Amino acid sequence: MSAITLPPKPSPRGDLWPALVILGLFLALGILYSVSTPILEASDELRHYPFVRRLAQGEGLPVQQAGAQTPWGQEGSQPPLYYALMGALTAWIDASDLPELMIPNPHAEVGVPLAFANKNHVLHTEQEAFPWRGATLAIHLIRLFSLVLAAGTVWCTYLIASELFPGQPAIALAAMAANAFLPMFLFISASVNNDTLVTLLSSVALLLMVRLVLRGAPWPRLLLLGAVIGLACLSKLGALGLIPLAALALGLRAFVTAQPQPPQDALLRRAARWVGSGLVVALPVIAIAGWWYWRNWRLYGDPTGLTAMLDIAGRRPVTPGVSQLLGEFQGFRINFWGLFGAVNILMRPDWIYTLLDVATVFALIGLTAWVFTRRRAGGYAYWPALLVPAAWIGIEFAGLVRWTSMTAASQGRLMFPAIAAICLFLALGWLGVWSPRAQRRGALLIACGMFTIALLAPFLAIRPAYPRPSDLVVETVPATAQPADYVFGGVARLLGYELGDDSVAAGEPLDVTLYWQALEPMAEDYSVYVQASGWRQALDQQDSYPGGGAYPTRRWLPGQIIRDRYRLVAPADIIGPGPAWLAAGLYDFRTMERLPVTDGAGRPVIYPTLARLDIEPGPARWHPQQPLAVDFDGLARVTGFDVSAAEAAPGSEWELTLYWEALAPIATDYTVFVHVEDASGNIVAQTDLQPTGGVHPTSAWAPGQTLKDSYLLTIPEGTPPGDYRVFAGLYDAATGERLPLLDAEGRAQDNQLPVGVLRITE
Repeated sequence: MSAITLPPKPSPRGDLWPALVILGLFLALGILYSVSTPILEASDELRHYPFVRRLAQGEGLPVQQAGAQTPWGQEGSQPPLYYALMGALTAWIDASDLPELMIPNPHAEVGVPLAFANKNHVLHTEQEAFPWRGATLAIHLIRLFSLVLAAGTVWCTYLIASELFPGQPAIALAAMAANAFLPMFLFISASVNNDTLVTLLSSVALLLMVRLVLRGAPWPRLLLLGAVIGLACLSKLGALGLIPLAALALGLRAFVTAQPQPPQDALLRRAARWVGSGLVVALPVIAIAGWWYWRNWRLYGDPTGLTAMLDIAGRRPVTPGVSQLLGEFQGFRINFWGLFGAVNILMRPDWIYTLLDVATVFALIGLTAWVFTRRRAGGYAYWPALLVPAAWIGIEFAGLVRWTSMTAASQGRLMFPAIAAICLFLALGWLGVWSPRAQRRGALLIACGMFTIALLAPFLAIRPAYPRPSDLVVETVPATAQPADYVFGGVARLLGYELGDDSVAAGEPLDVTLYWQALEPMAEDYSVYVQASGWRQALDQQDSYPGGGAYPTRRWLPGQIIRDRYRLVAPADIIGPGPAWLAAGLYDFRTMERLPVTDGAGRPVIYPTLARLDIEPGPARWHPQQPLAVDFDGLARVTGFDVSAAEAAPGSEWELTLYWEALAPIATDYTVFVHVEDASGNIVAQTDLQPTGGVHPTSAWAPGQTLKDSYLLTIPEGTPPGDYRVFAGLYDAATGERLPLLDAEGRAQDNQLPVGVLRITE
């Protein structure tokens, strides 16, 4: 096989200063991300740091057991290199206050990006304020060191691109900027997370492999490559993919880019060189990381320890198919670009994701155009080396798909060990086909655009998700608020409230702002409930510690006035129109007991109602079990009905639901009757009520309105078994006169609607 002749490496470029500027901006942004995110709120930091602290205290590696409650959870199954390094870095710090910093927020919306509040995983206090001390100091120190590791990844991205595209510094700078200013990469880099170390080591290994393919490597460099891979495999399981990648790189060097051999025995000699080089690389891998996988084999019968990790993290009940995995792609891409906090804080504004997606599409188009352009120009001399980062992306993606098929983990950030390769191809797609001058301008545009997006994220997304107590305490209740005077348990008073609207609309948000006043110090963190209810239906309820989880009641000072915001969303199938009532109160989350309530005069209150609202249902999408079109005297029409069951036993309850449509204005408040009659016409069960229990009587109906109206009947004890007929209708309670049913020609027929047969069982 003939070898590919590579062009000589160009002289050093004058692009070092721009690269150093990008690196400096990355470090500055990383510090901003770090101080903007409260401790233990970054992705899985609540589990990563306790593992670090365990090793810092010299307690040794944990033995994972399903069902055992440990502070490190499934992260205790991770390879230990990162945790050991961070433990050594912070061993001198007294972090015994960690349990005080890990008090959970019971209402945390972990993994729910669209949640209105409760982004905080734990409760935060002034104990975390600067100057840092204890566990807070340790976490910030680890974050800073992790950021330095990530800076190494950014530099590797620059070096890899420079190796593959010498003489085109704009591509290297664009790849570096895309890596440095990717918001999610910044966020993870500025946290306690073993991804930072494995990503750096993977990037170093990728750089060594690219150089190996281009230039070859003496045995000391092969040992270095093996050592880097071994360290990576001791940092995270995903690094195991570097082993087949190294085999590919060695094969490309032996069979493609190495100097030609004499025809006789050339293939065998190359194969022998490939195998020999592979053994040299494998030796340090085994020496450095082998003990960890042997330990797992002895403890769990699984060298990777994945079985123990999945037992704790939780498995998918059913292995997802291709269609389900494709359905999870949206979460994958959002998490790759930027999904902060406990996987619950989106970048703002939302169109940033669309902008980044469009940029990716342009990169793919440009990459395709570059391939065709290079083919017509006679090829690309560095293609064997370029195949290495391409293969690394494929290996990492295959591993992620496998992991995601075992547990719910469709997170794009898990591709970060291949971030150098990904950013390389993004930059090549954006700039590859342009002239050198256009490439320089394009690289500047890419760097400025990505930097702007990265700079905005802490201010528009991360910091607003964790409001400070000073943002929540106000001097007085604004004049626009409606007064309320309820005292809860003698410890807090609800002074007033503000509503975003005076109605509850199907599927639409209703913003509620409460104004509390602390009456005395509280020893408990009480939860707030805000509830909207209609007739026989709960519309929505939000429960939270005050301030969206940011200002629990134990931190309130007597006399303080606290502004507390909530957002309710009524279901799309809300029953209406009609009234709804808004209530709020305090309760103890541990016991679920509500605090007793009194009004301003000290009188007990059972249901602390704040306001009456109007229900505005959305477009009717009801599908009755039995569609009808029965006209009651030209005033209202029954469009169908549902029954809860075809049979009922004596002593049980049976429900009939009628669907009404108003045809004309109705002056009288008519009553609905539902009768269950035997064969002789005797009524054995009945109910007589105004529609919706009187909360929306017929006189309030507007032509064209639709209404879902349910009635509950109790079958008397001792009712003989058999078939019973059910009738319904409307009558005037003042006169007892029933509304007639009209036929298609408008002629009066019967005055009661037969709605089927109910079988009474024994």
